[in-house]
Amino acid sequence: MATAIYAFGQFSDGTFGSFANASVTAETATEIQTGGVGINQASGVSLGQAFAGKTLVAASFLVQTDDATSGAFSYGYILGPTGEMLCAVQGGGFAGVGLPRLKRPVRCVPGVKFFAAFDTAADAVGLASMAAYTASGKSAIFAVKAVDATKTAMVDVLTGATIGQSLAGERIVCSYQTYPSGKGLNDNQAGNAGFYVESSDGALKVMVSPCVTPNGLTGGSYLQGASPWQEYAIAIPIGQNDSLSVMAGL
Repeated sequence: MATAIYAFGQFSDGTFGSFANASVTAETATEIQTGGVGINQASGVSLGQAFAGKTLVAASFLVQTDDATSGAFSYGYILGPTGEMLCAVQGGGFAGVGLPRLKRPVRCVPGVKFFAAFDTAADAVGLASMAAYTASGKSAIFAVKAVDATKTAMVDVLTGATIGQSLAGERIVCSYQTYPSGKGLNDNQAGNAGFYVESSDGALKVMVSPCVTPNGLTGGSYLQGASPWQEYAIAIPIGQNDSLSVMAGL
């Protein structure tokens, strides 16, 4: 069953852009270029090239599987011309994701691109993902395939670094988390019900639950709304040796 990822964007001048890619692979970040049927817009062009000079202020990704409802949004972001992450972007499944405001506006220039990843929702271990936004305006996304009853480190999707290596000296003010399980992250109590950051001495700095794809329709189909930002009452300071982990329980 083929899965497509769509993107929608609004610019500061009030105009919109449509994006689509039907050749995406589970657990793999893929560029989402301009696209859409019956829309007066060139297809197959990167975000920054298609809308050069405009400023993107709101965006979302939507995952849709052909003749099924099992496609689950994992994470999405805007990549800069030199390979840096400019901003994490929210998303969800076919149930509707809206058009949330970006945490920071992004000026479109050639080389700026949309990227997104999905996974297949099931009662099994899946891709655990966490998008973080810091007080300085930096974005980073961490992910790993979870393991049943085993603590597993989540790493930066662009660099493979730990959260401490990527965000040392930063303070996380909000984050969104996704996990494509129909029965939750810790179904049998063999793991933990949230992703968690620990300091080098093992002190727990934050634990937060992911947005999952609940088994909410007759016949075992899956629903997933937009991945909500978790706003922290107190910003989470990140040290160089901190770790971000997931421990699933099937």
